[in-house]
Amino acid sequence: MNLSHWQTTTLALTGFIAGLALHLRWHPLRQHLSDAWDFVRLRPALVLWVAGASLLGATVGDGRPPGCSLVQLNDWRELILPLARDALAHLALLPHALIQPSPLACLVPLVLAMLTIRIWRWPYRYGERRPGPEQKIVLLAVTVTGFAWLALEVVTLRRMLPEGAETVKLGLRYIFTALACASMQVWLARFVIAWEKPQDTNAEKDAVAALEETFARWEGAALLAAFDLLWLCWRQWQFSVPQSVGSWLWIELLLVFSALPLAVAVVSGPFWQQGAAALQILLRSAFPLLFLSITAMAILIPARYASALGHAWAAESTLWRVIVLPLDALALAMLDCWLLLTALLLMLRHGFPRSPTA
Repeated sequence: MNLSHWQTTTLALTGFIAGLALHLRWHPLRQHLSDAWDFVRLRPALVLWVAGASLLGATVGDGRPPGCSLVQLNDWRELILPLARDALAHLALLPHALIQPSPLACLVPLVLAMLTIRIWRWPYRYGERRPGPEQKIVLLAVTVTGFAWLALEVVTLRRMLPEGAETVKLGLRYIFTALACASMQVWLARFVIAWEKPQDTNAEKDAVAALEETFARWEGAALLAAFDLLWLCWRQWQFSVPQSVGSWLWIELLLVFSALPLAVAVVSGPFWQQGAAALQILLRSAFPLLFLSITAMAILIPARYASALGHAWAAESTLWRVIVLPLDALALAMLDCWLLLTALLLMLRHGFPRSPTA
């Protein structure tokens, strides 16, 4: 049978969608996948936030590497391994950074200012014990430093900075990007807990309650940011050496500590205890997470290929870019939210003897 390229593509996509539907219908984790989909469906603002951050990061940040041409995308034998590695790296990154953090890190100084004011006014509310004067001073200093960094970023828009000031600006950018990653993931975990085990009949307050719980865990989030700073620097190095062995070690590091943000959000105590709890959560949830990973890879590889195909097809037309890019960001954001929320529900339900309620 002589079929055109578009006919074979349509048939392949139709077969894949039908197979995926049957796969999910009898999936051993279908209840968790269904619950996560309900969360995504009932919280569309989260998907819009993730999609908007992705578009913003692709426009002014480093959110998307250079794409492939249509000719390159036609050779599956050359693409399948890079696509699989990229999908695995993306899957490993989701528990640590659902939202593209680079441009949105500019909001971190504002959040720090809110936290500083609230800790100074209600010192017994945020933490197991009252913060000491030195902790308050450090928090105030970090907040002031954050606004100084924003001032440097604004100045850079108008003129070049001296080399020393540029180095300081880049260093601060990485620090506050790491803080953005850590804070967002801890907040998301608390948001899921508030949704699954609600303490209030008003569902609209879940996001605010999750923010209050994140403020109460600000010390753990700060130490989590130090870990995030490590993999952010490693990722930046991988951008310059993409084919090195270090890229696989980076993926392994993220997978081993995939439960760390959840442990910080749930487990009280020093950071080393939270790290030990993260490994226990991962061990208890290992088999369900492995099943989810297989399904996620089967979805992410064609999804990212379709995304690359859409970008390559619309590259020559400004009108099509305006249409394709938002739709692509929205579809990928919905997929990312669904997969990550499923993983969080799995770790919460399998990783703890009893699901945490606080």
